[in-house]
Amino acid sequence: MATPNPDMFTLPFQLTKSMRRDVYPAVDPASPDLKVTGKVILITGAAGGLGSAVAKAWAGAEAKGIVLVGRDAKKLEAFGSTLSAPYLVAAGSITNEADVQSIFAKAIEKFGSVDVVVNAAGGMAPNALIGDMEPAVWWEDFEVHVKGNYNLVHHFIKATGAKGTFINLVSLAATLLIPGSSAYGCAKIAAIKFGQNVDLEYPNIRYFSVHPGIVEASSDGRGAVIDAFTPFAKDKQALTAGLTLYLQKEEANLFRGGFISSNWDVEEMQKHKDEIVEGNLLKLAFIGGKLGPEGHAWNA
Repeated sequence: MATPNPDMFTLPFQLTKSMRRDVYPAVDPASPDLKVTGKVILITGAAGGLGSAVAKAWAGAEAKGIVLVGRDAKKLEAFGSTLSAPYLVAAGSITNEADVQSIFAKAIEKFGSVDVVVNAAGGMAPNALIGDMEPAVWWEDFEVHVKGNYNLVHHFIKATGAKGTFINLVSLAATLLIPGSSAYGCAKIAAIKFGQNVDLEYPNIRYFSVHPGIVEASSDGRGAVIDAFTPFAKDKQALTAGLTLYLQKEEANLFRGGFISSNWDVEEMQKHKDEIVEGNLLKLAFIGGKLGPEGHAWNA
C-alpha cells in the first residue's frame, strides 16, 4: 500500500503559499513581541493537548492569570501546578449554563477581569450515517460546539461589559462533505457563522475562528489521536498556541469575525490585507453562484 501524502488534507486548503506546520517567528511564543503582561486568559479544554499548549504559551508570555476550565478538577490542578503563572482551576461543563456563569464569576473574583477566552473544548460524535445514528447522539456535537460556545460568549459579554478577545477553535471539517461526519461538520460551520454574528453585534469583542490544523499528540500524551488521521497529523500544538498570542496584536484585527487556519502564514496575509478585506476572503459565503439583479451569468 502506498504511503499517504501527509499534506493531502492541508496543502489543498491553503490561502497562503507558505504552509506552516510548526512555530515560525511571527507566532513564536518565545518572541518578546508576543508578551501578554497584565492579561487574564480563560481556557476551556485546558487539560487537553491544545488547551494545555495555549496555557503553557501564555504562562511563558507573562500572563497575569490563567483560568483552567474542564470537567476534571484533579487533572486541571495537576496541570496547573506545572505552570509558571498564577492560575485558577474552574471545573465545569460549557454545555451547562450555570457552570459557565459560575466559572466567569470565580475568574473575576480571583483576577478582577477576563481579557481573553480560548475555547479549546472538544468532542466528536461517532462516525455514522444520519439514519444510523441516534438523534440524541447526533445533537451532542451541537451541544459542545454551538451551545457551549454560545454559553461562553454570552457570559463573557456579561462579565466584561462586552469587550475582549474570544478565540474559538474550529475545524476544516466545516468545509468538507464526508459520509458519517454530518454532526461534527454542521456544528463547526454553525460555530463559524455564530462568530460572524458576534463580530457584527459587538464591536469591542474581537472574535476569531481558528482551525488548528491536523494536530499531533504531544510527547506527554495530551491531544486526541484519531487513527484514520494519524498519517496527516503533522501540525504542532505550539503553532496554534503561538497564534493565539499573535491574535492579541492590533494588526490581527484583519482576521476578526473570520476563519483562519494555523497553517496559513500571517505575515503573507498581512501583505495582502487590502485584497482580503475587499474580497471578504475570510468570511462564509452563501452559495457559489453569483447572485444579483440579473441573476447568475450563465455560460449559455
